[in-house]
Amino acid sequence: MFGFSILAMYVIAFLILTQPMGSGQSREWWVEVDTDSPNRTYYFGPYRSKDEADNSTIGYIKDLEKKGAQKISINIKQGRQPTQFKANQD
Repeated sequence: MFGFSILAMYVIAFLILTQPMGSGQSREWWVEVDTDSPNRTYYFGPYRSKDEADNSTIGYIKDLEKKGAQKISINIKQGRQPTQFKANQD
């Protein structure tokens, strides 16, 4: 019986350790900012909550408007870290 318990612990440890890192639902929030002129997508974050991400958008909009960006749209998303933080789509 003792041997079976040891074997079960090894199997459970093996299953836990072989799971891919980052699997499962991420709780991080990201701000995605798209502009038409220039045609770019920016990512800001991570944030702990949707409210925290939402409160940060005003500063991003003001900064991009000062730089001449036009047609700015904001998307707040929950999930994994974007693979790019600034994407140039020209």
